[in-house]
Amino acid sequence: MRDAKTAEITEHYSEVARAASAAETASCECCESDPTHAGEAFSLYAKEVLDELPEGALAASRGCGDPVAKADLRLGERVLDLGSGGGIDALIAARLVGSEGRVYGLDMTPDMVALARENAVQAGIDNVEFIEGSIDDIPLPDSSVDVVLSNCVINLCENKAAVFAEAKRVLAPGGRLVVSDIVAFSPIPEGAEESLAHITGCRRGITSVDSYRTMMASCGFVHCDIEPKTVYTTDVLKEKAERKGRVAALEAALRFEVDSVCGSAIIRGRIPE
Repeated sequence: MRDAKTAEITEHYSEVARAASAAETASCECCESDPTHAGEAFSLYAKEVLDELPEGALAASRGCGDPVAKADLRLGERVLDLGSGGGIDALIAARLVGSEGRVYGLDMTPDMVALARENAVQAGIDNVEFIEGSIDDIPLPDSSVDVVLSNCVINLCENKAAVFAEAKRVLAPGGRLVVSDIVAFSPIPEGAEESLAHITGCRRGITSVDSYRTMMASCGFVHCDIEPKTVYTTDVLKEKAERKGRVAALEAALRFEVDSVCGSAIIRGRIPE
């Protein structure tokens, strides 16, 4: 049974999926001329990549990076995207692994799964499969994929250690993990945690880089690397809070020294051969 926080997160992303579907079917100008219909996509991905995707995939994008660009995907590889949303990363990955490869997108929100399936049909991509399920209990066999991706979703999961344990389980020997997520680069001042989490959308809190490394190492990942992407300075936090209508949270956070304590990062690890 899902707890209240999980139900709240599911409902939020159901609303995102429904809005993205409406944007896709509405008679309007393209997303590029109206970036509000493209989520975060146009600030994260190369334009030539987005040009090949349905508007519904762009509109549902709520990532904080481009993990596919960092994954060095190869033809024929099997890929799992944790928290696949409207399918943007899974669809990009599916093109890169080619017809002999396979991509699975896993999401706990039925509306997102339905949207992603429709986006795959519209994109004409048939080597991708979208599955409903939880990222801390992956419905795939052991050693069944070569690469696990995720884009700003692990921070929404209460049991993050279970996510890494499950990722390790489904990865074949030599497999790799490439995750984009929001992390704390230094200790968050006591009293600022809730406000920063609200501004950044990390509904289960912001995890430190040291905690990520510890969880991954304890699960058996090696060569764990965390590469900062965007450091959330005061100006970046202000822009995010104003765009999302979370100014009250910003005012609460700025009572503390929060400049550059958190931000987005690419997190990598491997499974030994």
